[in-house]
Amino acid sequence: MFFFLFYFFITGLGIQTININQDYMDEEELFELEDSDYFIIQEIKNGTMFFQARTSDIQKYIQIELIFLTPGDGQVNLSFTISKNSFPSMKDNRTISSTYADINGFYVKKSYQNIVIPANSFGAGDKFYITNLKREDEKTYQYNIRIKKSDNIPCPNECTQASLGFCNLGTCACEPNRVDLDCSKKATPLMFDKRMDNITVSGTEYFYFEQITQLETILLDIGISNILIAEYSQIFVYFMFENFKYGVPTPYYNNYSFTFSQDSKIKSLIIDVSGLNNNPDLNRFNRLILTVVVPDTCEFFFKISVPSDDSEVNTNLMLIYFLVSLAIVLVLTWIIVTLIRYRQRNRIQNEVSLNQQSSNQQQRRSQNNGISIQQLDYFMKKTLWKNLDQIQRIKDKKIDIRQFEACTVCLIEYDKDSICRVTPCVHVFHADCLQQWMVDKKHETCPMCREELNLQALEKFAEQDNTHQIQENQQIKKGDVQHRHENSLQIISQQRSNQPFS
Repeated sequence: MFFFLFYFFITGLGIQTININQDYMDEEELFELEDSDYFIIQEIKNGTMFFQARTSDIQKYIQIELIFLTPGDGQVNLSFTISKNSFPSMKDNRTISSTYADINGFYVKKSYQNIVIPANSFGAGDKFYITNLKREDEKTYQYNIRIKKSDNIPCPNECTQASLGFCNLGTCACEPNRVDLDCSKKATPLMFDKRMDNITVSGTEYFYFEQITQLETILLDIGISNILIAEYSQIFVYFMFENFKYGVPTPYYNNYSFTFSQDSKIKSLIIDVSGLNNNPDLNRFNRLILTVVVPDTCEFFFKISVPSDDSEVNTNLMLIYFLVSLAIVLVLTWIIVTLIRYRQRNRIQNEVSLNQQSSNQQQRRSQNNGISIQQLDYFMKKTLWKNLDQIQRIKDKKIDIRQFEACTVCLIEYDKDSICRVTPCVHVFHADCLQQWMVDKKHETCPMCREELNLQALEKFAEQDNTHQIQENQQIKKGDVQHRHENSLQIISQQRSNQPFS
């Protein structure tokens, strides 16, 4: 009901409504913002619009504001960015690369977000593409978008209210009990050297410490005095030195953070605050800001004081531990680097050795005379594949020639009329392949088993073949003599049997 009343109200004021939905995307034409105020209903994830700078705008500060009607403050999960003269680029479908962005509004999920484009940083005709990227697709976002132009640096949301802070050169000087870039967050000040007990925290609460005189370090004691509902591990504390970009500490940006446990309900921290200097624009020291996040309700105590000597001793001990740990890490790093270099040196030496061996083999190979084609034909005669079973060595070893399927040099299968050679080690190759291997390339080993096949080895194999052949011939001759003797005895026996008895 409230939304409809608000809708009719802005319609009555003449504020134009822009529906960013699927039809808007299908038109593939971005809406140009020519007026200063629009009401946006964004249903889809990515809402992109643009406006163009005029000549009269060059020396002015341009402030673009988003004021959300729904969702409420702390629930706006949207990235508000502006890119100059180009569309914003999307990385991993979540991160946007752009010229300007409201990081504070995104991290704190604020219902007010703004971006200021500095004067004299653009020219007439420059286009600025506004991209509002929802992180939750299922929600419809309703917000006003306003474009303001001013001669002075504007402050975000005009510091919310005049009673909460005043604008000083684009920075809000927040009153006590207020923090964030637009003074929109209520905060509890932590007093120096004064314990604060029974501080009830529900949800997210902000605290800050503002020194009166320059200090070097402080001791912050923070502990849980009474936990009502929440678990210890779900309680988080974030610290941040005040800056004017992120506003307040969050899980996404902080200088330090911690949580509690059943055994650790109190934290004592020595914090270096020497960097929190006096800020002349705000007429005060920059603050140390704390964000305490409790899922339900919890009671805390806080105390800030000057560190005692014992604390300084603990600090010195921590420094010593740190330096010793650093020294150990450096020593381990040196050992690892030394081992890596040692392995690299060994690898290089091995490569040099292998290269030297390869070179020596090449030299020996170049020095080899190899064998001639005539010697190859003499020791390993050509034969047809179908006649391989007539080769004596194959016959002796009773090898089935069908196992010689392909030449291992050219990898081409044999057919029955392939011309082959058989090595003394009984491996079969194409005649031309073995000739190329032994005569042309002067290799002196078998391509298959690397058996020595130099001239001396071939002569030795031939001598063994000759010896074997001689022995075989002798066996054959001996068999023939025995056979003739047996035939003679048989003839004499037959003659005797044919003679008549007297």
